[in-house]
Amino acid sequence: MNLNPEFERQLILECSQARLVGAPVVLGAVFTLTYFLDDYRLGNITAQAALTLFMLITLLWGTRQSLDSIVEEYRDRTWDTQRLSALGPWQMTWGKLLGSTSMAWYCAGICLLVHALATDNPPALPLLFFYAIGTALLVQSAGLLLGLLAVQRGQLKTGSILILVLVGFIVFMPSLSDLTDTANYLSGNFQSNSWYSLTVNSQTLHQISLFFALFWCVMGSYRLLAQDLGLRNLPWAWFGFTLFLIIYLGGFIPSSSYSFSLAAFAVCSVLTYVGVIVERHEPMRIKRLLDYYRQANWRRVGEELPLSALSFALSLPFAIFLSFQEQRFAWLDISLHAYPLAIALLVLRDCTIYLFFCYGKNPQRAFSLSLLSAALLYGILPGLFAAIGMTGVSALFFPLWAESAFSALACAALQCALILRLLYQRWRKSV
Repeated sequence: MNLNPEFERQLILECSQARLVGAPVVLGAVFTLTYFLDDYRLGNITAQAALTLFMLITLLWGTRQSLDSIVEEYRDRTWDTQRLSALGPWQMTWGKLLGSTSMAWYCAGICLLVHALATDNPPALPLLFFYAIGTALLVQSAGLLLGLLAVQRGQLKTGSILILVLVGFIVFMPSLSDLTDTANYLSGNFQSNSWYSLTVNSQTLHQISLFFALFWCVMGSYRLLAQDLGLRNLPWAWFGFTLFLIIYLGGFIPSSSYSFSLAAFAVCSVLTYVGVIVERHEPMRIKRLLDYYRQANWRRVGEELPLSALSFALSLPFAIFLSFQEQRFAWLDISLHAYPLAIALLVLRDCTIYLFFCYGKNPQRAFSLSLLSAALLYGILPGLFAAIGMTGVSALFFPLWAESAFSALACAALQCALILRLLYQRWRKSV
């Protein structure tokens, strides 16, 4: 039987003889203690301890391993050797994801076995194991995805990423701790949800949501590895992910064209920000894109098209539709109005500011400088002029202060034109 070479390599690195022998010994000592605490039997304390250890091992240790599986390749300067191998992106994806976490799953499997022997509710085990294993795989695949994004940005120190993972673990720990309560997995405890006027069992909805979340994390890792290997692809995965989020999230809002368009516009706008942050921005990429456009080579244009540009283009039809609706409202009773087209232009302005700093001398500081600019444009400057009664001037910086949609659109367009002009001049100097 021929194993995936990357998976086999990770197994050799992780599963040493000392680890394979030492892990059961340590876990055995822990469960021996819980056995004594349970009055010399496998009882509730042992079951709770086994499941808690499973979560700690898979969500913390496993995530660290999946994150380092790609970062260490760059840190140790062995990634170029990997790129020259005959392995494809899919082999690398599941080889790194499952191989780097193999030791964590070895220990986690022991914990699940002990929990199965100690639990007082065996009928709930299949569903409990589905959620436990599915959640662990989701977090580990997210760790691999974060690692790939980190190395693309030249960040080879994983300390900040691990802090992010730890904070996320602490935030979601209350909901994850529900896994230890097997009563939650009884069939009578699941309620029903409404999705596109359909009554869906919440258990089924949770399972489908977990499956799709895992699918898109693995798909994201696959596409990033394909990009690192120099494979050209059209942005079908990003397009499909955008449509999926629109359709999925749109099912939970009241059934109307306005509310659905509002959700779709919000999804596309958020993904525009996400796309511009996660991608590598090279001035030559825009030059290639323009050259392919002049040559009418549409496939190459699609391959070079930034993901943020695709998301922004998808948001425009929804912004136009919302602009012609009769529904108008202000936010928080402070005269902040919802002008969809103006908001779309503000998204374009923010992304342009980020690209302006990316094309500068210190692109690694682009994100922090963009946050500073956002604080000035969204809060400090408009708040300052509004405090002294110059609301019209504050609308120049934050168009949602304007009293009419036309004024807001004009102010937003003026800002975009100015920033785009500055970006064009800097881009010309870069190429």
